[in-house]
Amino acid sequence: MPVLASTITAKGQMTVPVEIRRALNLKPGDRVEFALSPDGRVFLRALNLPIEALFGMLSHLTADPAYADDDDAIADQVVAEDEATLPPKKRGRAA
Repeated sequence: MPVLASTITAKGQMTVPVEIRRALNLKPGDRVEFALSPDGRVFLRALNLPIEALFGMLSHLTADPAYADDDDAIADQVVAEDEATLPPKKRGRAA
């Protein structure tokens, strides 16, 4: 994997190397996102995909057979997240 360098200006700006711009199809005005991992690595992601590019992105996922439908799965998740916010003495009580 090639290592590419850039310099930060006094305003905190930097030029994204041309190889990266080409690989991510970045054009002037496109937005990017930075993510900082706990070990100090930084990830850059282009936010320039048209909405059509997202079609089929989740088609590999299958429904959880433990639930009759999505509404039941969502309801269980909402209850679990709600209970997680309760003090320990009130957890697990029926409503």
